[in-house]
Amino acid sequence: MSAVQSNTYGKLNRRQLLRLAGVGAASIALAACVAPAPAVAPAASGGGGAAPSEEAVTLTIFDFGGEADQKVYSEAHARFNETHSNVTIVDNFTPVSTWSEYSNKIVTQVAGGQSPDIINIAIEGAKLLVSKGLLIPLDETMAGDPDSSELLDDVHPELIAPFIIEGKTWLIPHSWNNMVIYYNTKIFAEAGLEPPKADWTWNDFLEIATTLTTGSGDDKVFGFAIPNFNFGLHGWWLTNDTYQLNDEWTESNLDDPKMTEAVQFVHDLVHKHGVSPSVEGTDNGNLFVSGRVAMGGWGHWPIQGFYANDFQDFDVQLWPQNRVQKTVFGVGGWGISPQTPHAELSWELIRELTSKQTIQATADVGVAIPARRSVAESDAFLEKPGNAKIFYASLDNTRPVASPANFNELETIFMRHMGEVMSDAVTPEAGMAAAHEELSAAMARLQS
Repeated sequence: MSAVQSNTYGKLNRRQLLRLAGVGAASIALAACVAPAPAVAPAASGGGGAAPSEEAVTLTIFDFGGEADQKVYSEAHARFNETHSNVTIVDNFTPVSTWSEYSNKIVTQVAGGQSPDIINIAIEGAKLLVSKGLLIPLDETMAGDPDSSELLDDVHPELIAPFIIEGKTWLIPHSWNNMVIYYNTKIFAEAGLEPPKADWTWNDFLEIATTLTTGSGDDKVFGFAIPNFNFGLHGWWLTNDTYQLNDEWTESNLDDPKMTEAVQFVHDLVHKHGVSPSVEGTDNGNLFVSGRVAMGGWGHWPIQGFYANDFQDFDVQLWPQNRVQKTVFGVGGWGISPQTPHAELSWELIRELTSKQTIQATADVGVAIPARRSVAESDAFLEKPGNAKIFYASLDNTRPVASPANFNELETIFMRHMGEVMSDAVTPEAGMAAAHEELSAAMARLQS
């Protein structure tokens, strides 16, 4: 996904640890009383959609983002109103810090009788909303809409796959993020180092980070700043050919020796090799911009901020590999509520929100990676940084962030135990063993 406060998948909760947020009694009650999902009438053929009606209609959106997003979406709404002048669009932007909090707000709002027509949510909340009956499947609608094939043909299949749950498609992707390595080109040049290659390894990475760790005290420069949040750490697990859950997202995989090996590697960056600062209270972005860190891990979201602060001495590269080359991704999408009396109009508005013009406008904001390949591979998007082509290309070797319906529990459990490991309170072996036991119990509760 993100909230960036931009239309971003990823910036929303990529800045801080996610915390446990229970669904609550209202959500539990809601699960038993949500009305059956209505079928969405196929949109009229042709680009113009259904014929305008004279009846006054209000469409409400549950949304996330900041001022830039609101501007982009308001322009999309204006284009929609050119052919649907009878429709008033109320876009409720919801400031959040975690996907768990954001998802729970949707559940609570619907339980209180205030259901939106359209929902903007990321992969982290998708299974929860589907399990609560808060989205309708869109397959029949897309099959009856000739314009939908143009969109889907322009989106990498990996971005659509996470929204296919129980054989049905519930959300339409708009933007996404991954994790790559950022490096300070000036520091590399001054040290006489070539830029990292796409096929570099953990050993190559560690050698470079060691070389670039210099000085002491207030003048110390670290080779790498650890992205100490769940999404940010995924690169280490995936490049070691492991993952927090099994492939079905039903059982913990934290007892995999390859997971412990990867956690040990991250731990040792601080406590053995000294190439990374302590993760507690560290502002990686400021350290990178100020030249106190030579490399860091982010998605696409910090780029506009770097340029806005006149920092341009950076480029990006794929995550270093150990056993395989792979990175993580998360994706945001638009869905329709089963409570809406305006399902067809909602779909037509989603078509505008995923049009090339709207996706291009969100790409120009610069935070998320556009879902449409044509936009992500355009000259404008690839203009900077120099190796920007790796963002969309990484989808050929990627895996979605594990997002079961109890994502909030998974992330909270894992990061709590990871925090103990990184503070050196427990060993990686003990930390992962305890995390596996707790996560196994959480997954068993989910299955039952």
